[in-house]
Amino acid sequence: MTFDDWLPALLSQAAFMTPNLLAYITGIVLCLSWRRRIGVGATYAVAAFSLLVFGLALSLLGQAWVYRSMADGMGASATSLGHSVIGVAHVLISLVSTGLLIAAVLAKRPPSPV
Repeated sequence: MTFDDWLPALLSQAAFMTPNLLAYITGIVLCLSWRRRIGVGATYAVAAFSLLVFGLALSLLGQAWVYRSMADGMGASATSLGHSVIGVAHVLISLVSTGLLIAAVLAKRPPSPV
């Protein structure tokens, strides 16, 4: 497997991640722009969305690593183990992000100006 073989696969995976990436970036921008209205929940939400963006990047880099490992002739078991470690890290990042989003929803908001 050469670079020409795995680059289209990697680009197609990146294309499928684009809607989620746009939603997360929109969440970051909205939370930062409405920070005074949202209060401390905005901080939690920005942290959560940032972690979700990091998780997407980790997933894409992990897939690139798998393709590169296959191209270098790494064994299937070693590649599978590396992919599993990246998958577990991605699940943990998603779990923490979801917890932060729940905390953002439940966080106390500042009183509305009268």
